Parts: sequence; structure tokens; C-alpha cells
Amino acid sequence: MKRIVLLVFVFIAQFTSAQITMVLKDFDDVKVFDKLSVTLIASNETKAVITGPEQAKVEIVNKKGLLKIRMPLTKMMTGDEAKITLYFKKIHTIDANEGSVVTCADTFKQTSLTLNTQEGAKITVPVDVDKTIIKAVSGGIVTLTGKAVTQTVSINSGGALNAKELETSQTTVSISAGGNADVNATTLVDAKVSMGGTIFIYGNPKEIKQETVMGGTIVQK
Repeated sequence: MKRIVLLVFVFIAQFTSAQITMVLKDFDDVKVFDKLSVTLIASNETKAVITGPEQAKVEIVNKKGLLKIRMPLTKMMTGDEAKITLYFKKIHTIDANEGSVVTCADTFKQTSLTLNTQEGAKITVPVDVDKTIIKAVSGGIVTLTGKAVTQTVSINSGGALNAKELETSQTTVSISAGGNADVNATTLVDAKVSMGGTIFIYGNPKEIKQETVMGGTIVQK
């Protein structure tokens, strides 16, 4: 009996530690859905390592350089049971949807990076770039650290940007229909809020252009 229990335990341990590795063609953009959790790792190869109870259900499709990571229609919004480690050579755009979570321990060092998040999804990355372009809507959250020369931000319907620790020279930020943004700039902040929302400005910029329409708050910290 003890031997049977031991064999079952070993089988379960081996099963739970199993993983799926997919070698991928090069891609430029990443789009994630269905509550999936993706960890990005800069590399000289492109591949995905998938773990978790639902690992076999994860679909990864590369269409003309756009990599889509999702669950099948029968498993929509159940991706929290799978984890993906994505090795990449370069990424221009990260698009997180439907409660997914995208993180990266490596700093993005490149000319520009575009980050889009919606439907409660989260993106957290460190950057060292000339330009960042951020869009956060319907509860999506972007968290940035590091530095960028310029930053352009669009927030709508409860989106949020946490970029107090992102040092920029110039930032343009617009919020509509609720949401909030923490931005940091030394030269210029061009801030606009309409129909509710809050912008906190850090970094003591030399110039602040601000406009509020039908409610909203802009605060220099």
C-alpha cells in the first residue's frame, strides 16, 4: 500500500513540474488575453515556456510578427491556471487584455515602446527609451520605472498609469471619463483631464500646461 501511495505521489510531482516549450518565429508585438500571466525575458532566441494545470490549453499564434497568447473559446478567461515565460529578441508593442498580467525583469533599452492595457489587465516593465506611448482604458493598469525622454499617455474609463518612478523630460497626459496617472518630468508636462480623473505631477517640471473640463484634478507634488 505504501508503495502505491509513493508511486502516485511521484507521478503527481512529475506531472505538476512538467512544462511545454514552444520554439517561435521572431515577433515584434505581443498581445495577451484571458487572465494569462506572462513573464518577459530578453534573449537571443524566441520561445515560450508554459507551466500550470492548463498549460496544454494555451494557444500561441504568430501572425506577421504579432504574437497572440490566449486560451481557446471553450476556456475563455481561465488563463490564471497557466503561466508563460516568453523569451524575446525585441518587442515594439505590448497589449494586455482581459485581466492578463505582463511583467518583465529586464529593462527595455530601445528607441520607443508602446504599451496598451484594458479590461483590468496589468503591465509592469522597466524602460530606458527615447519615447513611451501608453494607453490604459477600462481598468487597465500600466506601471513603469526607469527613464524616457518623452512620454505620451492616454487614459480612459478607469485606466491608470503608475509612472512616478519613470523619469522623463517631457510628458503629455490626457485622462477622460475617469482614471488616474502619476507622471514625472523635469522640463514640461502637458496635462488634460475631462469628465473626471486625477493627474499627479512629480519631478518639479519647469513648465506645466494644464486643462480641466467638466471635472477632474491636476496636482503638482
